[in-house]
Amino acid sequence: MFRVKPINLGETKACRSESFPHVLVVSNHWEAQEKILSFAGVFVDSQIVSLRNIGVKVSTFDIGIGHSPFNLVRKWKDLKIEIDKLQPDLIHAQFGTTVAMLCVFSGQPVVLSFFGPDLLKRDIISAPRWIIGHLLSNLSVLRGQGIICVSEQLRRALWWRRNKAMVIPHGVNLELFSPGSQIEARKKLSWGLTHPVIVISVRNDPKGKGLDIAKSSMKVVRTILPNVELKVITNVLHDRMPLYFRAADVLFCGSKSEGSPNVVKEALACNLPVVSVPVGDVVERLVGVYPSAVVPRDPDEIGKALAYILKERKRSNGRDKVGHLSLDKIARRVLAVYQMVLEGKNSDSNF
Repeated sequence: MFRVKPINLGETKACRSESFPHVLVVSNHWEAQEKILSFAGVFVDSQIVSLRNIGVKVSTFDIGIGHSPFNLVRKWKDLKIEIDKLQPDLIHAQFGTTVAMLCVFSGQPVVLSFFGPDLLKRDIISAPRWIIGHLLSNLSVLRGQGIICVSEQLRRALWWRRNKAMVIPHGVNLELFSPGSQIEARKKLSWGLTHPVIVISVRNDPKGKGLDIAKSSMKVVRTILPNVELKVITNVLHDRMPLYFRAADVLFCGSKSEGSPNVVKEALACNLPVVSVPVGDVVERLVGVYPSAVVPRDPDEIGKALAYILKERKRSNGRDKVGHLSLDKIARRVLAVYQMVLEGKNSDSNF
């Protein structure tokens, strides 16, 4: 069985796999990737790859997108069968709600990761569904041995065991998201080469991501800089997002509710300035980043901040501020949580 081994930060992919735990990652995004959103759960996938790269053996199980009681019971039985077959050292539930609840009744030590919608209200989710999901997320905490929240705001949203929760944001692929030529990026996207450009990523939730307030803010921006363009990013493949960040002059984040906006961290890795409302962990992420700004959810304030940055059209020092969020470093922090849970299991103590 698993033996706890201290982390050596100098170790590489060559680490012997038997020195690390076997983790079964349970999520509900793989079926969603095939049927609904191609970019669903890409940050879970990146974390799985980075965990494997440092030597962790990772297997996966998909709960799927069906939420009927019959389907959930069937999936719970399938999960138990998979556990009996694989004999993992622990389970990592990548999301709260039904994913977390099925995992904490699996009979194995469980690490729970909360991302945002599982603990915070979003307009895209109906009120009854959110209430049930929120309740399940918090109840699961009572049985989970390890708790990870991607931001301090999420940790504070827990009803119980906040003092046991670790704040670990999702990592950033610093090889994929990196600075590059704005001219070359604009040519590849067929954008004009001269006009200042603001980008906003709305994915499948324009209202929740703040597109309405972005458009209102543009009226203010254009009184100062008439030729500014607002580019709305919707269903763009994750691998192509660096092109948009290199081509743009500033990212606007106007989300109403977020755990830890990955788009902000990725933009910073490309040295793209960011103007954001105070949501998730954005205030923490933008400390010491220039040019960038956190402003109230007010079109006038947002517009003035965007115009100020667009007048200079400078890149930021954002990449210097996200080096500690590389995939490798985040993977090692997650591994440390696995170790703590398994140490608790071996000593019959609580995490």
